[in-house]
Amino acid sequence: MKFEKIDFFQPLLVVVAILVFLVMGYIGSFNYRFEDPLKLEVILTVIFACIIFTVGAVCIKYKIKVDETKNLNFLSERLLLILVIAALILQALNMILLGGIPLFNSVLKSNATTNIWRIAYPLFLIMINLLLAKYYNKKYLLLVILGALIFGLNGYRTSVLGILVSSFITLFYLKKISRKMGIIFIAIIAVGLIAVGYIASQSIANQHWTLNPLELLFYRAAFTLEVFEKIIPLGGTTHGHILSMIFSSGSPRTFIGQYVLHYDVCLTSTMFGPVYLDFGLIGLTIQMLFMGAFLQLVHKIKKGIGVGIYSIMLTHTLIWIETGPTDIMIWFLYLLGLILILINFNYIKLNKN
Repeated sequence: MKFEKIDFFQPLLVVVAILVFLVMGYIGSFNYRFEDPLKLEVILTVIFACIIFTVGAVCIKYKIKVDETKNLNFLSERLLLILVIAALILQALNMILLGGIPLFNSVLKSNATTNIWRIAYPLFLIMINLLLAKYYNKKYLLLVILGALIFGLNGYRTSVLGILVSSFITLFYLKKISRKMGIIFIAIIAVGLIAVGYIASQSIANQHWTLNPLELLFYRAAFTLEVFEKIIPLGGTTHGHILSMIFSSGSPRTFIGQYVLHYDVCLTSTMFGPVYLDFGLIGLTIQMLFMGAFLQLVHKIKKGIGVGIYSIMLTHTLIWIETGPTDIMIWFLYLLGLILILINFNYIKLNKN
């Protein structure tokens, strides 16, 4: 198989990323402040989750032919461009109202995810990918970089990753990624990830980090998996409370910090932590089966704007590996996949492999 024909971004990439994260966390648990390496129970639970995700993806056994004549023609290039620029203006306004740059101030960062940001970020993320997918032009790559910079000033790595990685995947499926551009884009993503995470950590009051930017990545993976390790004995004890918080009010990550570690802190607990705490192993099984099958289905109908939607969904599923699916705004991105399926429902022809 030729290198150019390999589908690097099929849903099973999630499994590869989970295993890489597990290895990073295991290495990190040896090298830094943790008293013991990750327990075997954590490793086996993560591997079990990977197997279930794979089963879900493999269950979609059909080739799907999509009639591309129905392609949401009202989404004109001009409209998408206006919405992209509007999102950038909203985020700039958000920082003006905050009174500074959250990346360099931990107090501002804690208040940076305002209602304006909750509109601006998904609006930019969705519209820039639809713009690239439907009306690709090299000049729009400048908007991608500008968006990553402006949203990166909020101090959250996930915004930078969400914009850069989803755009990269969209361009990959459009066959607009040359070897040279691929190397440049990956370098920008890596630098953006490390830089935003490191700068934000240095701006936290009352914390003095001695780890370098690369060591910090391993530490964060280890700490997040350690939180999941503490969740496993508590599996199923919150009876859906975290899920209800996602779709109502409150902070699921702060609740997890209070419930698991007994102090007021916002914690990431991996893709598996929230659902395991709510529903135990059964909940984890259902979540991973759903994610594998749903991503695979959307992957098979990634035509036209579907390329942009799939890229967004895959990117944020990868981000969830660390952060966990605890934000209703991000679940909205999965809703886009459902909308894509419904739009094409009458145009999908299933043919067995």
